[in-house]
Amino acid sequence: MSSAGLAYDLTLTNTGFGWFSSGYCPARDLYDSATALWWPARAYLPLAWYAGLPGVVLAFLVHWAAIRRGRPRAGRILARVAVAPLLVLYGLAPLAFAFDIARDAQCLDRWGGSPGVGLFIVPDTVAVVAALCALAAVRVPRHRAGRLLRSVTRLRWARRSAVPLAALALVAFLPVADLAAGGIIRRPCELRPVEGSASGVFDVLPFGTGERAFLCDARAGGRFRSVSDRDLIAYGRAVCDAYRPGGSDQYFAAAICPPVEADLRRRKAAEEAEFHAREAADQRVCDAARHRPLTRPVRVMRTRMGTDYGVIESFETEEAFDDDLLRSMAPGDLVAAVPGHLIILTHSDFDNCLTAELYRRRPPVEVKGWDRVVEIGYQSPTGHIGLMDSMVGESDLPDLALGGRGCYRVRVHYREPEWEAGTPQHLLIVVYPGSGRRTVEYLPGS
Repeated sequence: MSSAGLAYDLTLTNTGFGWFSSGYCPARDLYDSATALWWPARAYLPLAWYAGLPGVVLAFLVHWAAIRRGRPRAGRILARVAVAPLLVLYGLAPLAFAFDIARDAQCLDRWGGSPGVGLFIVPDTVAVVAALCALAAVRVPRHRAGRLLRSVTRLRWARRSAVPLAALALVAFLPVADLAAGGIIRRPCELRPVEGSASGVFDVLPFGTGERAFLCDARAGGRFRSVSDRDLIAYGRAVCDAYRPGGSDQYFAAAICPPVEADLRRRKAAEEAEFHAREAADQRVCDAARHRPLTRPVRVMRTRMGTDYGVIESFETEEAFDDDLLRSMAPGDLVAAVPGHLIILTHSDFDNCLTAELYRRRPPVEVKGWDRVVEIGYQSPTGHIGLMDSMVGESDLPDLALGGRGCYRVRVHYREPEWEAGTPQHLLIVVYPGSGRRTVEYLPGS
């Protein structure tokens, strides 16, 4: 069993995935908080390496050697000591996973779904099973265990306390059973996007309408888990009766409360109208600020681009994703580059009115009307310079490498936004063939 675990671990080399999930799964949270403690223990305890194979082999050897010397009890003790750490270090993930799934099947998402089970749970479970097999192999003989059990059952206090304890357990668990969620939402809740929504947001009623939709929405994020379906629906009806427009605390009852739903839809319509008005105003600012170059460029491209955290960049190689170029930039830097990776930093809270001009030879330098002008050398190993917001992963700008692979000079002009008006910031990016990696600040920032 432990050898199979080792083989399975080897197949997972360089395997990984990322996921995002939400919800309250207490065992998963405990598992995450305990990782800092037990993960180093697994790394520094040789008996736990390779899915616990050294611990199992050591348990076998000491047990075999002790029997050969006529000391079976010492062999059992040493074998248990050798494999007991495996139960502690590998047993947490399977137990936590089993607890969460038994409590709420939707916790599977918090564990990464099927890929997460294969990556986190299966290897640890194999090591635990191997340790349990080793403990079973050195167990106390059956006649001794039976004799111990019979001696306990003969005790008068054990016989007398059995019935009261059973009754007490029944009384204790009946209220808990009454607070069970119920059978209305046994099926998973699924989000329902709004068809034709320009902003791509979910509807104000992501689970639809009706009692089941209300329960799904109310229990989202781990809320009301200890309240039964019947009581939660009754609470939602009472909230609806007491609702007044603008009471945001009662929005969870929208699926069974038409006044709440109507209020939510009005608010959503107002927010979308404000969003589109802001977009149109920013676009008008970009259209009115068109650059007039001193010499005619080969190609001009314009777009309005927003960023998640103020970074516009181009990746040309896989190594560029891990080169730490962004981290190496000093505060106040506008642009940085290494072969295959180009970064331009702007303010993350404002859109960018971005203009790119491509030239075959060096154009004149312009500084009037700009707050920063910085030129840098860049080597394109693939001949494709595609500036974008890496969090979005796409760009309206085409390839900026006019001459394919080779060396370029990239001149970045930056103008700050109107801070009080909240208008976009402006970028003019001039690209032309040229050697040299020297950075020139024609107009440094203050």
